[in-house]
Amino acid sequence: MQARTEIFASKEGYLITIGEDPTDKDTRWAKYLYEHLKKRANDDEMVAFGVSEKEMWRVIIRIDPTLQEGFRIAIKGSEIELTAADDRQMLWLQYQLIKKISKEDPRIDGSDLPPAIINLTDTCGTFAFDYQSIYSPSGLNPDYTGVMGLNNFDDSWGIWGHNLRKVLGDNVDKVYATIHGKTDDSQLCFSSEEMYRQIESYIVDNIGEKGSSRFVIAPDDTPYACTCASCTAMGNTEKNATPAVTELLLRLSQRFPKHSFFTISYLSTKQVTDKQLPSNAGIIVSAIDFPLRRIDGKNAQEKKFMQQLNQWKKVTKNIYIWDYINNFDDYLTPFPILKIAQQRLRFFKQNGASGIFFNGSGYSYSSFDEMRTFVLSALLINPELPVDELIKSYFNQEYPVSKKWLYDYYTELENNAQSGKRLGLYAGIRESEKGFLYPEKFIKFYDEMGNFVSEAKGKERKKLHELQTALSFTRMELARDHGFDAYGYAKRNGKDIQPLPQTREWIAQLKEHKAFAGMEYYNESAYEIDYYIKEWEQYILASDIKKSLFLGMNPSTTPKLNKNDSKKLTDGTHGLPGDYHCGWVIIPGEECTINLPVKGLNASGTFYISFLNLPRHRIYAPQQVQLLKDGVAYKTIDLKPEDSPEKGEMMKATVPADLNGTEQLSIKISCLKKPGTQMGIDEIAFIP
Repeated sequence: MQARTEIFASKEGYLITIGEDPTDKDTRWAKYLYEHLKKRANDDEMVAFGVSEKEMWRVIIRIDPTLQEGFRIAIKGSEIELTAADDRQMLWLQYQLIKKISKEDPRIDGSDLPPAIINLTDTCGTFAFDYQSIYSPSGLNPDYTGVMGLNNFDDSWGIWGHNLRKVLGDNVDKVYATIHGKTDDSQLCFSSEEMYRQIESYIVDNIGEKGSSRFVIAPDDTPYACTCASCTAMGNTEKNATPAVTELLLRLSQRFPKHSFFTISYLSTKQVTDKQLPSNAGIIVSAIDFPLRRIDGKNAQEKKFMQQLNQWKKVTKNIYIWDYINNFDDYLTPFPILKIAQQRLRFFKQNGASGIFFNGSGYSYSSFDEMRTFVLSALLINPELPVDELIKSYFNQEYPVSKKWLYDYYTELENNAQSGKRLGLYAGIRESEKGFLYPEKFIKFYDEMGNFVSEAKGKERKKLHELQTALSFTRMELARDHGFDAYGYAKRNGKDIQPLPQTREWIAQLKEHKAFAGMEYYNESAYEIDYYIKEWEQYILASDIKKSLFLGMNPSTTPKLNKNDSKKLTDGTHGLPGDYHCGWVIIPGEECTINLPVKGLNASGTFYISFLNLPRHRIYAPQQVQLLKDGVAYKTIDLKPEDSPEKGEMMKATVPADLNGTEQLSIKISCLKKPGTQMGIDEIAFIP
């Protein structure tokens, strides 16, 4: 591209025109480019339509559905011809042209556009996928989806995911499933004539019969299928809804030939149908069971996913993948998905996928989202593009002061994630730390942010300030998890720990989240940042454990815990009841025993233990805690946890105790017997 520098500025402007035998579409798209290029020109006279006597670059626009490639650029002298097979590729191609012109011609403003990913030379290409959307703040911005070659998610689906109940509205009770012989409102019946009529009416009334909308017809997010007489006759079994759902899909596809109908390969529809699907029907395959890690051809789940795609390939050419690009328990900690996503896109394409839906943080802020959405949108067009170069081009454009610093740190995260370790879709800070977020490097990066915020100006300063605010959550999570070690929030002084002054600075920075759009929650479950801060101040900074003689002790447990978890039981730091990831040691089962080596302690005081009660995640506070001194029953504490608190609650159990002469204190903990029971414990203390 260097050879063309300043060549555009050498002429008086740009003439937008159409070729021979133009169609209405050619004219419409030529006018679109004319209007949008004119808006960006510092002089109206330098952009003309149709004819001009000035010496101008001539840009010819043509839509050609028969084009073998998806788009083509041909340059001859001072003439540029843009040809695209469809509207989506033409829109993207025009903005690629505008961006490239603006980089060389200062009279055209393209500063708001993402970097271009093609060069203005004779070139052609095809979008790798027929459908591509990204469910993230930038990917949902209607002003940019088309510019980045994305489908606008909000406009492209008449019914999406598990949203069928919204379509059925007040009539949903007429189509409840039959499960184990009884009407069950947790699932729907797909052989019901009422179901078909309701969907048909919805499409006719809200979408119309023309156009080309996409619809997902899928059961609710539960593993059971309807087994009423008609569903069973179609082939349904207790956990397989594929036969009845497929029949409905076929019927709707025939009724509305211009629309497309998909179901989801997930839970009760995971089994592949044995019926050939028509050209306007297809499948969305969830990649939830395909771990986010480097693809190496050796992983068993990789081979299993490939087999699943190969089975669907036998019945349809329309295979979309529902893949994931965030940690849904923590949107604010960086999540280096780009190189893994590139490998997955190549894998999906090789195995027959024709569409991709990247499930991200929706409308909630996610660190580095704008850069990641730009890179992912480029990879969706061409998965062979070099990831590092895409990252660099974005940072170079958007962060003139901090570009190298951001690039060096973010690409290091991406390279860390290439170690082969799995990225957690639902992960706490410790799992992120083990996978890619090395604390020393992150803390150095975080501590340097203030300098770059001060140096930057305008848009860059605002974005860096926003990132600094979001990453204050990550800094606090690392500090909370590390307690009083080198990366922690506190210093140890004998049997006491004191918070560092910096903790107040991190909290003050995180409190600025209200100034930024979409930074109300930090995860998929809509956990509020304000509530997180409140709990930090209440349970960590104003902890009721001022001093503990158990601090730093190494307990042993049955069932056995890993070393990190057992240490957390006596680290002097409370968990936060609003989020089970935040400091809680989760122990499966209804009973556990914890042994503490108290030989030589010889003290009396208050025994203290705290539990998490969070029934909606099957984490239950116990009914009883029994203390044994050297194997002999000593004291019993009875608890009465609530069945369903609105949010997680901390339950504390305390009792006076005399440990003089005791060598081992055993704590036996018992819960009510319920399926899948887990216990959450955060701190065991002895307060003199």
